[in-house]
Amino acid sequence: MQARYEKTFGPADYTPNVPVVFWSFRVMIGFGMATVGLSALGLWLTRRPRRQRGGTAKPVPGWFARLCVLALPLPAVAIISGWLLSEIGRQPWTVQGELMTAASVSPGVSLGEVAITLAVFTVLYGVLALAEGVLLVRHVKAGPELPPVENAPTGAVPARPDEARLTPTLMY
Repeated sequence: MQARYEKTFGPADYTPNVPVVFWSFRVMIGFGMATVGLSALGLWLTRRPRRQRGGTAKPVPGWFARLCVLALPLPAVAIISGWLLSEIGRQPWTVQGELMTAASVSPGVSLGEVAITLAVFTVLYGVLALAEGVLLVRHVKAGPELPPVENAPTGAVPARPDEARLTPTLMY
């Protein structure tokens, strides 16, 4: 392949970075499948019949809730490794065997235009992240809505429902 491309397109290194492509594929598939497996386990844990005294469903086990929190970065890492796989695996080509990345630049776009676009997107996403953080903190501080108390005088603050009436974690 290297000799054929050198003959057609001139001297260059046409071999992709095999170790990065090899491991980024495995990380992408491994973390993606771990996320799918964790989701399937969560579905099973929340749907199987588990009852406690009083006839209410038990919440999911604490170990599973902790495992879900630890697994939060797995999908993001899988996506990033998939991006690395596609971008590094195709080098030095934009279109395999037809267009090299060195030939696929836009000559009409200046450095200043690229810098301004990058700055605008960075500020925009920063403002959106800040708004999300403010809303998240506001909702966490407000806490969950408590169910109304029957026969309570108006303006009375409802007491916390007992454990048997709480909706279990991750149940719908």
